[in-house]
Amino acid sequence: MNEVIRKLNIDEIPAFVDIALNAYPAKAVPGPEFRERQITRFTHNQENMSTVQYYGLFRDNRLIAGMRIHEYTMNLYGRMIQVGGVGQVAVDLLHKKEKAAKQLIEFFISHFKLKGISLLLLYPFRPDFYKNMGFGYGSKMNQYRIKPESFPRATEKHGLVWLDRSHQDLIRDCSDRQATSTHGMMLKTPYELNPLFNAPGKRLIGYMEDNKLNGYISFTFNSISSDNFLLHDMVIHEFVYETPEALQQLGTFLHTQSDQINRIIWTTQDDTIEYLIGDPRNGSDRILPSVFHESHTSGVGLMYKIIDIEKFIIELAQTGAVYSSKPVTLHFKVTDSFSSKQPDSFALHIEQESLTISMQEQQGTRDDSVIELDISDLSSLLMGVVDAEKLYQYGKIKTSDPQVIALLKNCFRRVNKPVCTTAF
Repeated sequence: MNEVIRKLNIDEIPAFVDIALNAYPAKAVPGPEFRERQITRFTHNQENMSTVQYYGLFRDNRLIAGMRIHEYTMNLYGRMIQVGGVGQVAVDLLHKKEKAAKQLIEFFISHFKLKGISLLLLYPFRPDFYKNMGFGYGSKMNQYRIKPESFPRATEKHGLVWLDRSHQDLIRDCSDRQATSTHGMMLKTPYELNPLFNAPGKRLIGYMEDNKLNGYISFTFNSISSDNFLLHDMVIHEFVYETPEALQQLGTFLHTQSDQINRIIWTTQDDTIEYLIGDPRNGSDRILPSVFHESHTSGVGLMYKIIDIEKFIIELAQTGAVYSSKPVTLHFKVTDSFSSKQPDSFALHIEQESLTISMQEQQGTRDDSVIELDISDLSSLLMGVVDAEKLYQYGKIKTSDPQVIALLKNCFRRVNKPVCTTAF
């Protein structure tokens, strides 16, 4: 059997679209028109977007699976680094359970490792499937369902405008300014910009101050009753604000929609929204023991995998996020059963904001001082999603010397959880 994974030619795009529509039927609209639109969109991406490419797995010259590969620039604790992403992983229904997805992810990892990339990201169709491949959990996403009148209202409304494609540069600049100041966020590419203007029913409003866009909201309306055409929810797809004034004015816009909108559905990684709004309840009327009103639902999504530990530590060292007032050396043994049969052993040397790595095993190191963990958990730890003490309590870090855990937690006390609003 002859197998190869390669970039798709344009005349192979329709076959991949058919595979993708069967793999994700909930996203498909019946009829040939939708299929043709997807073919046009995929073809445009393949021909015109340098940061997005489609690859396929061929067996005996027949396409049986494919994926979409992304190149992004991400904020790592204040320093912009290059990362890789994958989406639209789809397998022909006739070839399910033949390890096609595994082969695609193996290629995805090796593709970016050859390019010198240290960190990969993906949205899982099943978190446990990708956890077994060495991807660690990112920050949770929260969905709030808020009454419009719960948003704060300014005493005076000003600076609010409708946005369209003529504001594209302003929108990108506003988003990128937030990205460069927020750990985990990524610079906007044309792949994310175009849907803001092309997606059916999507609307944009912004807050302008001195000819500068300081915030914007992308949203759609959802009908909530077949018997009453006046009842809708507003679904926020993107909510960006740079200043308290921008948030207040955008909140005023939302507040004043109460005569038309039942609830505003806001999906965000900010889990402190109850401090912004008047009524934090989400309308479910559920009470958690003993008396806790349900305010939002949460989900696990974006996952990270460090594919080059040494390169990632070198990039991390340039951020100043890791700190120790006294010289500290921490010894690690990291397993990655998906990509390597042998664990990686290395030492981190930390003094003040200086961080260096030695990939060889250290002579004279006591076994009980070694920190043992999986690459998935190391990825979540170094990205600031979870702290060392929790991983130790959950049995995900193995060591016979609990003092090592205290040292590790102390060295990473400056890190904060990543935020990512990029869908791919």
